[in-house]
Amino acid sequence: MGQGLRIKGQGLWLVAVLIISLVSLSYATDADSKTQSIVKKNIDLLKDKKYEHEAIVTLISLKENSVPSLIEVAQNVSERPNQRLTVIDIMGDIRNHLATDCLLGTLKDPNVKVRRASAKALGRIGDKKAVEGLKGALTDFDTEVRFLATRSLQQISDSSLGDTFIMLLNDPDVRIRILAASGLGDIKEAKAVEKLSSMIGDYNDEVRLNIAIALGKIEAKSGISALNTLSEDRNISVRKEALKAIGKIGDQSSIPYLIKIAEMDNKDLRHAATVALGDIGTNEVVPTLKKLLRDEAIDVRLAAIKSLAKIGKSEFAKDFEPLLIDESTKVRKEAQAALEELKRKK
Repeated sequence: MGQGLRIKGQGLWLVAVLIISLVSLSYATDADSKTQSIVKKNIDLLKDKKYEHEAIVTLISLKENSVPSLIEVAQNVSERPNQRLTVIDIMGDIRNHLATDCLLGTLKDPNVKVRRASAKALGRIGDKKAVEGLKGALTDFDTEVRFLATRSLQQISDSSLGDTFIMLLNDPDVRIRILAASGLGDIKEAKAVEKLSSMIGDYNDEVRLNIAIALGKIEAKSGISALNTLSEDRNISVRKEALKAIGKIGDQSSIPYLIKIAEMDNKDLRHAATVALGDIGTNEVVPTLKKLLRDEAIDVRLAAIKSLAKIGKSEFAKDFEPLLIDESTKVRKEAQAALEELKRKK
């Protein structure tokens, strides 16, 4: 009898579990149905300028729940072009990989504005599955599509894109050359150093700036010669980035260039050279760094303290001590910290 009660009890328990499961499933189906109803309603509202903004915000907030219905509109060539453009932009804002295949299709759309929007959205989503399709868009007859495809490839930043970015360094569109240089730096493409170095004479300042940044990210000693040249560029920002890159690579052949720049009138360049000298950190840079402790610019004095502290020889204590009464509170604090660090090391 006891066993019969137990079996009966187990049966009731199973029935209860089944009822709960069915209720939960019904509730979930109901909730999903309501969500899709909201999605479709807001897609319809996109056609009304009065409610368009609120509809966009709602669709983005619903995230992946919105994507299937948005895909239907994007793929429907009979829809108004503006409606398709709007939903493509929304998919880019949602950034869900469910939209990738649809956008790769609309990337080949006859409407150039649709292709532009698709190229842009794919970069925002960042799905590596889109790489080949975006590479195909680089041959589009529309310059803006090619630019947006390049930017999306740079945003995706896949290691397989080295050859593509190297090719794009030759593009007549300066924006594409900038993105190509940036992309090569992001993926640290060592085989691009030669090509990047050959372009340090580019007429555009932003191209040269991004070449300097890229060479610094790649950190190949074969790029030092180009960086030494860029450290004397006509554009101050290019020079500063080149100096920063030289410090990261740490090649001693750059020391004469850095010492020369550390004696220039421009305090920003002196500061950048001071930091780079500290990054290299050999005995050869010490006399220049000690001299820079007395520089008129506070930032340069601070950088000199930090650079010498990084080298960390106990004999530097006598050079830091006079700075304990410096006019700048920042310099006094940095000097004190450097002295304490030297004591700890000793």
